[in-house]
Parts: sequence; C-alpha cells; structure tokens
Amino acid sequence: MAKHFQIILIISFLITSFFSCKPKPAPKQEIDLSKGIFIINEGNFMSNNGEISFYNTASGELINNLYAKQNNNAVLGDVVQSMCIIDTLGLISVNNSRKIEIVDIKKFKHINTITDISYPRYIIPVRKNICYITNGKNSGEVCVIDVSAKKIIKRIPAGSNPENLLLLNNKVFVANGAWGHDSTITVINAETDEIITTTSVGDGTTDLVSSTNNNLWILCQGKSIYDYPTETASQLVCINPETYEIIERINIGITGDDYYPVRLASDKKNGLIYYLEKSGVYKLSINNPQQKELFITGSYYGLEVNQENGNIYVFNDNGFSGTGTMTIYNKSGNKISKPLKVGIGPNGAII
Repeated sequence: MAKHFQIILIISFLITSFFSCKPKPAPKQEIDLSKGIFIINEGNFMSNNGEISFYNTASGELINNLYAKQNNNAVLGDVVQSMCIIDTLGLISVNNSRKIEIVDIKKFKHINTITDISYPRYIIPVRKNICYITNGKNSGEVCVIDVSAKKIIKRIPAGSNPENLLLLNNKVFVANGAWGHDSTITVINAETDEIITTTSVGDGTTDLVSSTNNNLWILCQGKSIYDYPTETASQLVCINPETYEIIERINIGITGDDYYPVRLASDKKNGLIYYLEKSGVYKLSINNPQQKELFITGSYYGLEVNQENGNIYVFNDNGFSGTGTMTIYNKSGNKISKPLKVGIGPNGAII
C-alpha cells in the first residue's frame, strides 16, 4: 500500500512540475493609438474588405486591418469612404454597406452602427456631439448625427451628388457635383443646421479646403466627354466665404482627363494649395495662384497634408489589385519614407 502511495506521489509531482514549467502565454500588447494617423482603405467594390490602418508617427509602426484586430476579426464593410474623430469617438462612413460605424477611438472597439442612410460619403465634426455627413447620389442631403444619441436627427437638402464638406467661420460648405452632376456649394449654419444659401461655382464641384487667409478653395472637376456632349475644364475656384464672391478661377487639368484632378489639400502655414492630377501632385501659392507646378510625380489616389510640419502624404491604390501604399514627402518635395504597404485602395487619412 505504501508503495502505491509513493507512485501516486511521484506521478502527482511530475504532473505538477510539467504544468508549472509550461510557459505562460504572453499578455496581449496594447495598441497605442494616441499619436499617429488613421488611413482610410476603401477596399474592392463589392468585396467587403474595406479597412482602417494606423501609422504611429512617433515609432513608425504601421498597423493594418485595425478594425478587425480590435474587434475579434469583425468585417468593417464594403467601401470605407471616410472617417472623422469627435471627442472620444471615431465615426466611419462605409459607403456601399450603407452604414456608419462608431468606435471608441482609444481602443478602436465597436460601439454602435447607424444604418438609416443610403449612400454615405464624407463626414466631419461640426460642434459638440454633432457631425455632418453627405448622403445620396442624385438629390443629395446632409445628415445631422447626434453622436451622444448615436442616430441621425435631421436631414438637410443639398445638391446632386454631394461630396466633401468643410467647416469654416461657423458655416459648413458642401461641395455638390460628383461626376459633373452639379456646379454648386450649399452653405449651412453650423449652429442651427439651416441652409444659408446655395451658390454656383463650377461644373463638378467635389472637394474644398481653406487657405491661410481663410478663403475657400474649391475643386471643380468639370464635365467629361464620357458622360456629356461637351467637356468642360477642370478648375480651381477661390471664393470669399462671407460674401461668396469669386476671387480666383484657374483652369487646371487637360482635355480628356476623365474627372481629374481628384483631390485637393491645403498647407495653411505656408500658404500652399496642392491638387492631385494623373501625373502627380501639383502645387501653387495663394499669393501667385496662376503659377502652378508639378511637385511630386507619380500615380496617386489620395492626398493629405500635415498642418504642423507641412509634410505631404500620398496614397497609391495599386490599381485595387492588391495592397496600396502610403509615401511621405517633406514640404521641399523630398521623400522621407519608403512606400509603406497599407490596405486596399487607400484614399486618404485623418492627420
């Protein structure tokens, strides 16, 4: 009996030793999202593979598929169009999935989904707990989102195919006219959510930025011969945001360029405007806007500028055939990063 007891003790000791020596799994490392930029990857149309990447500007670390990694491999959706940050939340417009995803910006964990929207495009914070998002193809609208209630509380009529929008001087300016379907901007009071006016600027109004002196620069892509009997020129139009008077009208692009340029960006500190053509990034000074120059050559789909240091971020979609890239240049046009592999179809970033 004593012998059997000894054997049991030895076996127990060996089992205990085995489990006590087995290495414990390393604790999951927390992702630091406090310092960096969120990159918007549209994904392939109808493939449900749009995503967000995060680039840590302090460490240089790049994290792809951020939403899936932080949400148990959940799918973000089909065509991730844009994103904004308001207080502790991130709101993500997922165009072809017809929804807005709300995440905790610190951990990027899913909080809620807004689905009563048909064609969400671009989203911006407007005031405390309130965001605006453009919605709709033909008769478009701006949806007012109460972030605390996590729902749309008002719909403001806009022009056809509204695209980007900008908050300036307590007004929201909405660019109406993707694919040449409109030529106006809608101006909305950012406090009352009421339309102030609608004014005509140029065919195919799609993007807009403010400059050093707070004037408004608007990208008008024009009409293409692919869709209209007569092509009209791509233009940059500068207006006074108080009187809506046109200050500058500059023809850009070339005949047959098929809705190029596609993006607009502003370096307010240095008084520069950038736009994205087929051949690369063009630059002009607001002090001499008729003199434009090809600044960065290459084929790009997205364009952003860091307002703190003037760095330029360009995004290559790689033909949507694989992962796209992000490359960073300084304000002198020198490359300061190699092309970094991000997600599919990167169109820009929150910087």
